[in-house]
Amino acid sequence: MKSSITNASRSGMIIGLTRFHVSLKNIYKHIKKAKLILSFSLLVVLMNSCVYSLFPIYTEDTLVYFPELIGRWEIEGESGDYIEFGLIKKSFGWLSDGTSEDESTASSNDKSYQVVSMEDGDKQVFVGHIAEIGDDFFLDLYPAERYSEGNSESNMMPVHTFIKLNYINNQLYLTSFDLEKLNKLFESNLIRLRHENVDGTILITAQPKEIQKFLDRYSDDESVFEETAVYKRAS
Repeated sequence: MKSSITNASRSGMIIGLTRFHVSLKNIYKHIKKAKLILSFSLLVVLMNSCVYSLFPIYTEDTLVYFPELIGRWEIEGESGDYIEFGLIKKSFGWLSDGTSEDESTASSNDKSYQVVSMEDGDKQVFVGHIAEIGDDFFLDLYPAERYSEGNSESNMMPVHTFIKLNYINNQLYLTSFDLEKLNKLFESNLIRLRHENVDGTILITAQPKEIQKFLDRYSDDESVFEETAVYKRAS
């Protein structure tokens, strides 16, 4: 195991997971539904710089688990705001890819976190997975709750987002992407990764292995990342 967990983003940044719903029928309907809904129900909760993906960034061979992350983490001077890593609760009944526990592999479940973000009194709960991609680590986040309260739940689901993560000397470093710079790279075709531009927001539609190649290529390019947020252990 490596001693440092490599780079990622902040709790205020960490949870800008937009609850935008996309159809499960197929990729085309995913995109069509996202285009229609994003304009009206895009909820950027705790972060302004999020990259969204229909699929997770991890595969079984890239999953890693760091028990030392379990606990609460705070940014110095920001009282009341925190990120907390915990064990996955069986009561969730479903995991980060939207499947129920009995449909998921044991290894994926064993390497999952419950990630809670609290900012300005707004609490968000996610299922988190850490993927080792190249020399770096990225945290994949997916909402740990159903958003649809009606009968349409069966054909709707939220999306993934991801941030760079590092853990050194009992400090947690989280770094989000600079969304404006990424958008320019996509628009100029300098990033060749399957995606849709949904009213100015990039929705990645590529498969996990393709996303991993993208992350490996750009993980050391500081120009595409925001400033790193540093967290200290609170409990």
